[in-house]
Amino acid sequence: MNIYTKRCDIDPRVLDNVSRFLRQYGINEFFYGITTKVIPPYSHQFKNLKRRIPADMIKCRYGVYSSERVLRFRHLYLQYFAADDSAYFRPHPMGMSIWADPDYSGPKGQRFAELMAEHQFCSRGVWHLPTSYHPDWLCAFVYFSDLPREELLARLQPHEAEIETQLMMFASYFNEQFISQINPISNFNCLSERSLTILRLTAEGYSSEELAAKLCITESGVNYHLDRLKELLNAKNRVQLISMGYSLGLLS
Repeated sequence: MNIYTKRCDIDPRVLDNVSRFLRQYGINEFFYGITTKVIPPYSHQFKNLKRRIPADMIKCRYGVYSSERVLRFRHLYLQYFAADDSAYFRPHPMGMSIWADPDYSGPKGQRFAELMAEHQFCSRGVWHLPTSYHPDWLCAFVYFSDLPREELLARLQPHEAEIETQLMMFASYFNEQFISQINPISNFNCLSERSLTILRLTAEGYSSEELAAKLCITESGVNYHLDRLKELLNAKNRVQLISMGYSLGLLS
């Protein structure tokens, strides 16, 4: 199984604290990342972030997750099931959502039930939180439980406010530590490594001429990348481009 996603280099003690906090409410596993809204209009220009189709999302480069078990489930779900799961494309509200069972019929429904049983999951959901990086982005804790859906809901609802407050703190820490890896633009391969390199070196003060010499490309090639970056990030000039790079977590 070729899994693209790597775990961010998180302190194991922090990961253990998050896992222990969630387990007391019946959540056994989680995957954290920054995702994008599915409701237009969008204020960014990246096609695969607008579509958010499983074939793009499966190539997520980094995440914060509780175990390899949840990573394997995520990969198999996106590869074989998400495209036909209406819950995946439904615009979930901010805060807590517990997903209903997917409306698969026939053999696919049976295979999904087997996948859940194999990973010892009975129910799943997502907790969406706001982020200041971009108006179309959301922090997302995708979570899994060995409890049935109604029982998990009964465990979570009485403590919803305090859980959300704590998740906001965890999300803030993850973003502060790993935004250059988990921002959706770089995490979902919206920009080439060459474009990201040119952006970083421009932020360090290199001119187009210096960049061309350093990267062994033409100066017009450098300017093409810069013009394309300005278009994609809605920047009017290099100064604004660099500012946008920092605000979106592309530069650290």
